[in-house]
Amino acid sequence: MAQAKSSPKKKPGRPAKSAAKKSGRQTAAKKPVKAAAKPKAAKARPAPPKKAPSKKTPTGAVAQKAAPDKPALKKEAARKQSAPPPAKPVEKKSVAVSAAPPSSKPAAPPAAEPARSRVKILPREFLMALATTIKNSIAPMIKEARGREIVGSAVSGDSTFEVDRVAEKALLTFLKNARIPLAYYSEDSGYTTFTNAQPQNLLLVDPIDGTRAAKSGFEGCVISIATTRVIERPCMADVDSALVLELMGDRVFYAERGKGARVVQGDHIKRPKLSKNTSLEMLAWAMTVPARPAELIFQTAAKLVDVSSLKGGFFACNSTSFSLTRLVTNQLDACVDFANRYYRDIPQLVHDKFINAGRGNVIGVEPYDLAAGLLIAQEAGAIVTDAYGRDFNDVLLLDSSVDNQRSVIAAANAELHEKLLRFFDTRINQCEQLLKMSAGGGN
Repeated sequence: MAQAKSSPKKKPGRPAKSAAKKSGRQTAAKKPVKAAAKPKAAKARPAPPKKAPSKKTPTGAVAQKAAPDKPALKKEAARKQSAPPPAKPVEKKSVAVSAAPPSSKPAAPPAAEPARSRVKILPREFLMALATTIKNSIAPMIKEARGREIVGSAVSGDSTFEVDRVAEKALLTFLKNARIPLAYYSEDSGYTTFTNAQPQNLLLVDPIDGTRAAKSGFEGCVISIATTRVIERPCMADVDSALVLELMGDRVFYAERGKGARVVQGDHIKRPKLSKNTSLEMLAWAMTVPARPAELIFQTAAKLVDVSSLKGGFFACNSTSFSLTRLVTNQLDACVDFANRYYRDIPQLVHDKFINAGRGNVIGVEPYDLAAGLLIAQEAGAIVTDAYGRDFNDVLLLDSSVDNQRSVIAAANAELHEKLLRFFDTRINQCEQLLKMSAGGGN
């Protein structure tokens, strides 16, 4: 699409010459070409539409469309006046034909919106069939607590277990057999597509969110799927729908943006049920632990653990989507993963701690961890921000770099969220001051 626009802009004063050359194919004698322009233009009109869809370069298509428009004008019209009129309709036509947003920044916004409005979101039944296929492929391994062998590393640097490999293979096979124009991004495979046509939908899939629980046969593991119709640089705000399926249970969580969330168990559809508790002493909450520096996160959360563990409950958790969906079932009042704030605030002081905890990698909340559970929790009415109190709208969905990782403070209601945000903000600032002082840079 970017090429289509650049064609008329480079030589705005000389389109008639290029049209004459292409229609007459003679450059030596200009007068005969002009005399024969009318009959040749009538024959040439059907040809350009046939070539335009088949050619990869839209520039040629634009030039051929401009040619029949020129002979249609009167000979008495000046060349400078005839050049601008075909330029505008060509721009509109090229936008409509292009299915993929180009790399050109000015052209991308007008093309993305019409394309998205024409494409339907993937049906819930499709997402459910995909999740069920993955679940069936690994169910025996989970029940027998198998699949603990480490067979590789994910794009984020996290460990890939045998059970992850089996789930990823089931995902790949299902989408190949579906034969529809889509792409997907997963923890272990990164970005993948199966069609020569422009993908119309993008799936963000974590085949097992909570692998450590799955390989040990514990409940805290789910299949997480989020969808978007934005293909070029999609953000968290572009997520259209989400589905989370329990691996050890039979509940399905589903949400569409702006349409609320629902919980399906067997043949029953249930409304989300969020806790109204605002007391820290009665707080039932979970904190994400894997590859987070224990000396940082437990020092930060220690007081809250002491306050809540007797009358409420503290749980160490390995799955972001599992924790967020427990807000929807009223099993948890809150869930947190604040480690990334340390890495953003004082990276020079904590980098080695994260590297040691992640066994060579800085590991945190990735977009594929968060996307599905976030939409479901928010559509159910929960409050979810990072540890600074900011939303996730600008988080890139296809970026698994350290810079794109985030922290999470999630609560079932606004009052509780505010209390937790203040608590962790205070504790993190205190701990950071202690670290700076011990490093000799405190003030």
